[in-house]
Amino acid sequence: MNEIRDKKWLLALGCLAVFFPGAFVFGFPGVMAAHWQALFDVEKARVGQLMFFTLVGTGSSMYLCGKVQEKIATHWLILLGTFSCGLGVAAVSKATALSHVFGWAFWEGFFCAFVYIPGLTMAQKLFPDNKGIATGIVNLVFGGAAAVMSPLLSILLVSWGYNAACWISAIAAIIAGLICTFYMRIPGGLRGGQGKSGTILGLGEIIALKSFRYLWCVWALAGAAGVSMIMLSASLGQSLGYDVTQYVMILTGFSILNGIGRLVCGRLADRFSKRKILMTTFLMAGSAYLLMPHISNLYLLSVLASFVGLAFGVLFTVSAPLVTDCFGLENFGRVFGLVFTAYGFLAGFLGPWLSGVILRLSHDNFSIVFSGFALCYLVSSVLILQVKKI
Repeated sequence: MNEIRDKKWLLALGCLAVFFPGAFVFGFPGVMAAHWQALFDVEKARVGQLMFFTLVGTGSSMYLCGKVQEKIATHWLILLGTFSCGLGVAAVSKATALSHVFGWAFWEGFFCAFVYIPGLTMAQKLFPDNKGIATGIVNLVFGGAAAVMSPLLSILLVSWGYNAACWISAIAAIIAGLICTFYMRIPGGLRGGQGKSGTILGLGEIIALKSFRYLWCVWALAGAAGVSMIMLSASLGQSLGYDVTQYVMILTGFSILNGIGRLVCGRLADRFSKRKILMTTFLMAGSAYLLMPHISNLYLLSVLASFVGLAFGVLFTVSAPLVTDCFGLENFGRVFGLVFTAYGFLAGFLGPWLSGVILRLSHDNFSIVFSGFALCYLVSSVLILQVKKI
């Protein structure tokens, strides 16, 4: 077997690996939400809780994966992640209750970590002098996959039916994982830059750091505000009288800048302050959330949703090299995995879950929910400036 050693090809394989897990996390729930609501005869708020289970799954596995990748080869972790994600989508085609879909969401979130964390770590090791653009490319594919898959999933759902959409997506994901596993081998001598101390931080030492705690809070607040748009795009579109082939444009707008912003801002992060980039995009997203309840035009809503997608994508992309700069590459997997517990356990509650409850109690008053998310972004723009190098 010929091993691919060229850095660019390895990075391309890493992008292929994260494509389908990204599409399943960011695109699949938004497209299928209306179908699940009708199939199981439940309220929108109940379906909106779906992302909570996805995030709990992600939060449960990120730190674990950050430690496991120190002992298990990257290609085997990616095979585990992609095969499990594909298997989950195939299984959810047989769901007979919403609780089964919640179980799928947890499963999907849990195993996407086994693709995402190794992909980011590999990118930074391959390009230690250009960590921002390297992680930006991986994040572009991971977040932007929904922009490609959401319209395709909508077509499959309408034309071929729910089961076909699930099985075709599952098979494609497993094939992509097998390709990556067959060809991806990281050269043994390839090493990334070391942190200031060059030492591995323990769990207690990481938690004791103020910079970690500030970043953890940012991921809880900005993560909640960003990820909620994935599910709220369907609820907002339905409340304005649009059908699935129309309101998917809101999710597509979110996904486009969620993806492209990761690449552009990743490049900027190699040259400019990562904290200020994050602060700027947070303020843009907060402003968009304040405007959205007062607009009914589908195209304008899609543009505003794209600003939320930008901030969401930048949170993932720029935080990764920021963690490496502040805590060292040798601690990246552990620290980034711990940061993800905020996103997994708290962002899911503050965002998709709580917003669904508020919408139900307020009879779809999006002004309350969107104002709360705007405040989350404002607070995050202040906290991110406090994250400093240890």
